[in-house]
Amino acid sequence: MDSKKIENAFFEVIDALEDNSKYKEELKETPKRIADSYREIFGGIGVDPFSVLNKTYEVVSDDLIIEKNIDFYSMCEHHFLPFFGTISIAYIPNKKIFGFGDIIKLIEILSRRPQLQERLTEEIARYIYEILNCQGVYVVIDAKHLCMTMRGQKKENTKILTTSVKGVFETDINKKLEVLTLLK
Repeated sequence: MDSKKIENAFFEVIDALEDNSKYKEELKETPKRIADSYREIFGGIGVDPFSVLNKTYEVVSDDLIIEKNIDFYSMCEHHFLPFFGTISIAYIPNKKIFGFGDIIKLIEILSRRPQLQERLTEEIARYIYEILNCQGVYVVIDAKHLCMTMRGQKKENTKILTTSVKGVFETDINKKLEVLTLLK
């Protein structure tokens, strides 16, 4: 990530928004602060999700596992405004599992990129499903988008709910209903 380029770009944005802003004391360090923030906000760029999902644990039981209400923050690639909310993940192992912390690391990597909620949902499900070769995975993201609340339609209480299902959850309605019941 080229912090100096980001800094210069935001200097130009601020200058374009406000005449003589380059002389305004309060704004002098803003481009640097934005560049520093972007290094954190977009920390998932260039990070291979497989790097955090490289350790699995053997299990005897293939009972349903749910990790729910995981907070996340991301940046909408359409407007470069934040969207944020919670992610819940359910999966049925196939004799191996991930550590709960590794799933959170996966979410951090994927959400810390310019992102679409729909794609984020799909990517999380796909990585878990493919790497674990599990019986099924069900991902639900419930998020609020600032591009919908502070601009555009300006609907403050609007939330977007997306899901992605793989494996057994695609065909077994009872398994799907079990997950939905437990997520409520």
